[in-house]
Amino acid sequence: MKNIVKLIIILTANLCGYAHAQNNLTLNYQVTKELNHFADIKIKVTDNYLRTDYILPNKTFTEMTIKDDGQYILDHQKNIAYRLDYTVNKENSDKALTGMLQHAPGFTKEQIYEMSLDPKNDPNNYIAYEKEGENLFKGYFDGEKVQTVKTLTFPNQFLSSTEYTWLLKRAREDTYFGKAFVGFLDVPLIDFIRKFKYDTNEMPTEITLHNEGKTVFLKAVSKSLLDEGDLEITTQFTVKDITHESIQFLKNLTDFAREKGVIE
Repeated sequence: MKNIVKLIIILTANLCGYAHAQNNLTLNYQVTKELNHFADIKIKVTDNYLRTDYILPNKTFTEMTIKDDGQYILDHQKNIAYRLDYTVNKENSDKALTGMLQHAPGFTKEQIYEMSLDPKNDPNNYIAYEKEGENLFKGYFDGEKVQTVKTLTFPNQFLSSTEYTWLLKRAREDTYFGKAFVGFLDVPLIDFIRKFKYDTNEMPTEITLHNEGKTVFLKAVSKSLLDEGDLEITTQFTVKDITHESIQFLKNLTDFAREKGVIE
């Protein structure tokens, strides 16, 4: 069963419908590196869009998913939007999950997919969080402390529990589109929030990544209506479909980010 779980970690599947919601959220983060300002991160979430902009002094990268369309990685320096097609990914994932059912009697597709979302089933990347004080968690990987996370309970000055539940639902839906990301952090920030929920109902507001020397602070949340037209890809970008070459693309993007000093 471990091999099955390991394989499905990388799959994309859309196995349930979308519930209607009326929320709009903009989460604004600041990133410091060795106590100096390093970048800003802005996450904008609507019913159809989930967009994360990583804004550095001389460069900007964007991760964005559009419901029932696909996932895009925007390189603002080259004006290229790399696209992963949702329909193609979903078809391939459904076929793979169907094949796995033969090796997992008694499980449904939905159950296998849920197992793939649980970070505990990804031992190569699993970070275990332990509560070490009021609104304080430490994250351990292979026994080594790699993260310190400060949290808030609900309600708080940023979100109500209902709004946070909606944000988590949208983060979960985002997993249907794949795991491509720009590599600025170990995982996309929205995926960190989703995974952290498995260990606590508290909301992360400050994340220190000890191995990277970075700290991510939640600075403000806006609940104002977002014009989805402002979230769309502008005409200055050339859209390049990389669905069938995404594995090689991600390697190249990681190398590029490392070369440019975005990641180490």
